[in-house]
Amino acid sequence: MITFKPVKENMVSVRQVENKGYVVLRMRKDMTQIRSLLYPVTFEFKKNVRKNIYYFENSYFAKNEEICPVTAGCHIWSANGSKDLILSYKRFDGTIQYMIDKDRNLQDNKADEYKRMLVEKRDIIHVSLKEFKDKHSELVKTYFEGDSIILHFHNHKKLIDVPVRMSFE
Repeated sequence: MITFKPVKENMVSVRQVENKGYVVLRMRKDMTQIRSLLYPVTFEFKKNVRKNIYYFENSYFAKNEEICPVTAGCHIWSANGSKDLILSYKRFDGTIQYMIDKDRNLQDNKADEYKRMLVEKRDIIHVSLKEFKDKHSELVKTYFEGDSIILHFHNHKKLIDVPVRMSFE
């Protein structure tokens, strides 16, 4: 468990948990550089009341706005397809999309991956999250640490907003 944030009125509990997925790097159409990076995230949500509550959407706020297209940059989905919360923690996976093609420093840090994509003639590669963090830990701290997300839940009457400071450890 990395982060735990209870909600006002204690209707919903949220925690960010370790993800063992892959970072996905996508090449630009002209194959001149890496265009985007999809970073995997996982949350667990549970309701603390006996009312119908479901995950609705989120608003993502990147510390470095120039590399992340605000709300459209984070997609979260239920592991079992249902957005309804239950009285125990339920897993929701997601990805954060960072647009890195305009940042020279990020491109320089991805030189090995870029060369690999050219050699393998692929426009998309998957890098294990562990390998990515081991190789680019300073980049993660500099560019991603400090991002935040507001998770929006709904109980068929009103929105329940849960702000969470993201952790990339």
